[in-house]
This record gives sequence, structure tokens and C-alpha cells, in this order.
Amino acid sequence: MLKKEGNMARRWFLIDEKVRFVIAGIVNMAIRYLIFVLLGLAFSVSRYQLVLLATWLLSSVIAFFSYKHLVFRTEGNHLKEFVKSLLIWCLSYVLNAALLEVLAGRLAWNVYLAQAAAIVLIVAVNYLLFKHFAFRQQKKSLLEHLYLSLIHISEPTRQEAIS
Repeated sequence: MLKKEGNMARRWFLIDEKVRFVIAGIVNMAIRYLIFVLLGLAFSVSRYQLVLLATWLLSSVIAFFSYKHLVFRTEGNHLKEFVKSLLIWCLSYVLNAALLEVLAGRLAWNVYLAQAAAIVLIVAVNYLLFKHFAFRQQKKSLLEHLYLSLIHISEPTRQEAIS
């Protein structure tokens, strides 16, 4: 069982980082949307801004760990990266709340459809901010690049690892 899990993890990290981000983002947004719907049903959709706030608080913790460990694999300071992530989510929350207010509040869209539409824009904004701000990697020295190149040469090729 552990060997199978190790193979799955190795295959996961062979996937390009951008693709992993999109996959993790889709899963995170699906979780966020599910939480939004469940809280809306439980506490009344007429209070959609409060439902949205609770949704963001819950789903942001899940998203941070998935991006840190499953996408960017950073070894940086957890607290520093989490604080940067919180700043991103604050900005994203404001953008999300504004979009929801315009679409549901002013244009009278169905609140669930409005939130689904807002998510599309939020995913694109979040990718750029996480990649270039929260999980930005330090530039490697020439020696580090050389060392990593040598390690890469000694590892099996991508095709051999998948087989």
C-alpha cells in the first residue's frame, strides 16, 4: 500500500506546477462552493455575505495546505507564507464580495450562479498572486542550478518513472 501511495505521489509531482495549481484550484473552489451551498442552505441564502465570509474562513485553511504541499512544495516559513496567503484571500474576498453584490444584489442573478461566475475570475487572480507573491521561491545560485541538473540527469526520465 505504501509503495502504491509513493508511486502516486511521484506521478503527481511529475505533473507541471501550473497544471497542479489548476487541479488544486478546481478542487479548492469546488470545496469552497460546496461549503457555500451547504451554509446557505443551513443558515439562509438571504444572508449570503455572512455565508460567504464563513465559507472563506473555512476553505482558506484547506487551500493553503494544498497549495503549499501539493503545488508549490515550498520549504519557506509556514507563518510568513500563511500571512501572505491571508492577504491574498482578503483581496480575493473583497473582489468576490463585490462581484457577488453586483451580480446577485444589483443584477438579480441567482446567488448560486453568481458565485459560480465569480469563482472563475477568482481562480485566475489567485494563481498569479500565489505564484508570484505567497509562494515565490528565492532565485538559485549557479552552483545550485548545476547541482540540481546533475541530480536530474541521474534520476530516471519522466517516461521511465511512469512505466
